[in-house]
Amino acid sequence: MPPAAKHTRNILVFLVIVLAFSFAERADEALPEKLVVASDKDYPPYSFLDSQGKLVGIVPDQWAAWSKATGVHVELRGYSWAEALRVFEAREADVLETVFDTVERRGKNYRFTSPYASIEVPVFIHKSISGIRSASDLKGFHVAVKAGDASIDSLAALGVTQVDTYSDYSEIVQAASRLETRIFCIDKPPALYYLYKMGADQDFRIAFTLKNGAFHRAVLKDRPELLALVERGFARIPKSTYVKIDREWLGLPLGSRLDLRLIAIVMATFLLLLVSSFMVAWALRRRVTAATIELRDKVVLLEESEARNKAFIAALPDLFFVFDKEGRCVDFSASDESQLAAPPDVFIGKKLEELGFAPEIVQDFMGALARTLSTRRIEIIYYRLPLNGVWTSFEGRIVPLPNDRVLLVSRDVSELRKKEEQLFGSLAEKEVLLKEIHHRVKNNMQVISSLLSLQSSSFRDEEDKKLLAETQGRIRAMSILHELLYDSPDLASICAVAYLRSLAGGLASGYGRDPIEIEGPEELRFRIDEALPLGLIANELISNAILYAYPQGESGRILVSLTEEPSGIRFSVEDWGAGLDAGLDPSTRSSMGFLLVRSLAVQIDADLSFGGPPGLRVELLLPRR
Repeated sequence: MPPAAKHTRNILVFLVIVLAFSFAERADEALPEKLVVASDKDYPPYSFLDSQGKLVGIVPDQWAAWSKATGVHVELRGYSWAEALRVFEAREADVLETVFDTVERRGKNYRFTSPYASIEVPVFIHKSISGIRSASDLKGFHVAVKAGDASIDSLAALGVTQVDTYSDYSEIVQAASRLETRIFCIDKPPALYYLYKMGADQDFRIAFTLKNGAFHRAVLKDRPELLALVERGFARIPKSTYVKIDREWLGLPLGSRLDLRLIAIVMATFLLLLVSSFMVAWALRRRVTAATIELRDKVVLLEESEARNKAFIAALPDLFFVFDKEGRCVDFSASDESQLAAPPDVFIGKKLEELGFAPEIVQDFMGALARTLSTRRIEIIYYRLPLNGVWTSFEGRIVPLPNDRVLLVSRDVSELRKKEEQLFGSLAEKEVLLKEIHHRVKNNMQVISSLLSLQSSSFRDEEDKKLLAETQGRIRAMSILHELLYDSPDLASICAVAYLRSLAGGLASGYGRDPIEIEGPEELRFRIDEALPLGLIANELISNAILYAYPQGESGRILVSLTEEPSGIRFSVEDWGAGLDAGLDPSTRSSMGFLLVRSLAVQIDADLSFGGPPGLRVELLLPRR
């Protein structure tokens, strides 16, 4: 190619490059004034709220650097994860943070950036559970997960569908520490943070890793130019800035540097064989220098660790005290010193009794301290203190430390106690109302019984009068149940023997017969759904025995018994009278009494049997609930 042609070609290439940069700069100039970013507010150390409610962590710091690099103002908003998904899909936010790239989300028109953090997603189990090594072993268990989390789809794909959703990770770990759930699936960084924070790290284990995911940033698929802007902005951030942010929030790994002392010793040994005493002295100076550098680095690490611990404490609402075995305060830390019962400098070196605490508080604390040091387990105490003229309730968790010391983590639980008292008050009101309902039902049944009694006086047919009397007996059986419930402190069940005694006494008195024997354990109780059918059955059987077991005018023994057996509770009504007529089968008899007994026995799943002679024995075996 001639030199002139080469020169012309180089000029054209240069112009193309200049135009490309010009167009790129113009594209950069067409920037939005503001970018709204939705993020999880409960994902330490990436994105979480500090003690002032400010969103902090790796994600806020990276977006601050992005804003500086692009000149675009970023409004970072923290939500619960389910709410963040809703806000993003409703186009109330431009970008979604800390999101996993899944097939389901791509189907919802998500467009993802390149991954920027690898996240392990384990399944945690309580130490009392064993035998779980894969997702197939979780079938039949309930697994706690965060609403909207990608792990829900991952579990479902493996056949695990019994999941309990919570609004955020901290709520899941709180529920786990109270043993409301024993299996949960949480991303590893926030899981470890909350387990250590809530003192539950010794109670839970990682059963297996469900998956390894990666954090992305996402925009909706119809906004490719926004995706390009986001990736371009993060590409402009210097690597040193990313390193500084990670170092601030993740800390430095321990034991990650080379052992310079060992290298120096090897070098000194080698040089000792080759050089003179001068070189030995030089090697010793190198060793001293290396040790000094290592010591300086450790001091830096300690300072950073202390600063990080102070940041964690500042983000927590709790008070922290360290006591020795004699109950003397040797250290404390608090983000809000207004919660202290005395000035901070007064605590150090003093025992609780020397600080003016009530004797019962001192006694409870020292007893819990001794148990903690003996068993090496966490003890919990509750106490109240007057702060700024207001009585404040506290929960104290006493955690064992080395060297016969304990850590007291104290938290204000006044609001929680207030809500509990309101709940108890509401329950008491409902119990009073329910008792009033039982009382009124009993009164209404007595009115009905009285009306039937008045009506029977107008009947001439003895069979009609008998039917009305049987109906009154059934109403009386139900009325007695409501009367016992009105007088009982337990509205869910009644004493079975007391119920039968009252029922049988009324029947014997009404028919003018001798008292009926009642046998059974006084502590045996029946639920309401069992007591009412049983009372109606007892009314039919006792009435039948009174009327037909013995000839008119003769007295005879009638026994009603309850016995507890391994297979259930056996209820029987027995007499030693005339028995049934020959050829009469009570299991098929169509009379109202036997028909009612058989129907009610089926209702309570009881096995019904008949025996005799002599007399008649009717038994029901009720299964244990």
